[in-house]
Amino acid sequence: MISPAIFPALLGKLCRSYLGGWKVAICYLTGSWSAHADATKEIQELFVSVPTGPTLIMNVLSYVPFMFCLNSLAGFSLEYQRFIALYCLTPTLLMGLVYYYYIFRSNMWNFTVSTVAGWLNNWVMMMGISLVSFSQIALRYLALLALEKLLPSAWQGYMTFPLSTIEASVQHTVLLLYGLGAAFVLSAPLWCKGYRVVMEAIGRENRLSTSEAMMEIVYTTSQAGTVLQLQTALAMIQVRFGCPFHFIHFVVVIVEHIFFHYMVQFKFAWLHKLYHEVQPFHRLVHLEHHICKGTYPTTPAAGLWEGWVEGGTLFFCNTLACVPYFLFHAAYSGPNVVTHNVWPHKSLIQWHTLHHVVHSDIYAVNVPSESDEKFSRDIKHYKERLSQYSPFIKYKFPSDLAGFAMTFIVGLVLHQCGVGLFHVWHERELHFA
Repeated sequence: MISPAIFPALLGKLCRSYLGGWKVAICYLTGSWSAHADATKEIQELFVSVPTGPTLIMNVLSYVPFMFCLNSLAGFSLEYQRFIALYCLTPTLLMGLVYYYYIFRSNMWNFTVSTVAGWLNNWVMMMGISLVSFSQIALRYLALLALEKLLPSAWQGYMTFPLSTIEASVQHTVLLLYGLGAAFVLSAPLWCKGYRVVMEAIGRENRLSTSEAMMEIVYTTSQAGTVLQLQTALAMIQVRFGCPFHFIHFVVVIVEHIFFHYMVQFKFAWLHKLYHEVQPFHRLVHLEHHICKGTYPTTPAAGLWEGWVEGGTLFFCNTLACVPYFLFHAAYSGPNVVTHNVWPHKSLIQWHTLHHVVHSDIYAVNVPSESDEKFSRDIKHYKERLSQYSPFIKYKFPSDLAGFAMTFIVGLVLHQCGVGLFHVWHERELHFA
């Protein structure tokens, strides 16, 4: 029998995780590294160790119904909800179970009462840390609204699209991701070669078989639509409840994406570092993104619950999801394709490639942060050697430049195929203050 005393205790730990999350963020952003280490330790003490296999099973079993609820709350049509259930949530659930059995065999079902209780404890702690992200997003939203009042009246207002158009854009994106996944499965030997090139460049002998690569691509692709759709659901919930994204929010988030690898240092990097330093937290929110040996362009770029911990976005606004196809163009067809890849040439090796294939301790994606430069063992070990081959290692600007170029190229190709933002731009509706 569950003791009633457990609930006040969990509530107290939830508050501590929220305050501890703020402390980690502030210490990271101010470079107070000793205090940051202490704050990370405080967070670590709130979590309990849970075996990896059961954690991943409970992650997927809890996340799928959670997304059903979010989609309903967002006011999506029943037809759209059925599409998401059939083409996103069901593949995520089934392929998750298949892949975890492929990795863990029967150990994935090693559940005990203490295992479930431990996972629930960690889930509550995760919710506390997620409130830090949602608080930051709310503060940023309100601060930009206050700044908007200083702008000319023609610049004050917001833009909306029909919900049916946004739904159609997500459906097209999901189907496009499956098409890309199929192409990557067929080209699996190319990614195996890329994996081998990376390993040879850093002096290791690990190999990735074609069958492993194919299984990994199918697994990551099965999760992509589900994680992508979270941001759309959160954005629509916010709009539905009377808090639309204004022009100023769009401008700021576009700037954030143009300078993607610099802007992630202000919100994503401290969370990403925390995931990797607190192992039970890592298993709960980030491991799905790292469980594969390789990394591929159809990865959702996050674990299942990770998007929620980040408030739905790496930055401070869910704005892009309110514009059809914009999120796909700005994030998934650009930076994601560039960074989550094992390109089969030494000149295309990147820090984030190493973060995935050898678990390098670099947390600000492709442009190392001050913390990465100061503490990373792998920067010290590999930078000089890899700088001889790769401009992504030698210089800071190629990552954002390549991401922008990829966004433009993919957007142009899709536009010519009759899909994309400019095909629905005429459906926008402007609302002025």
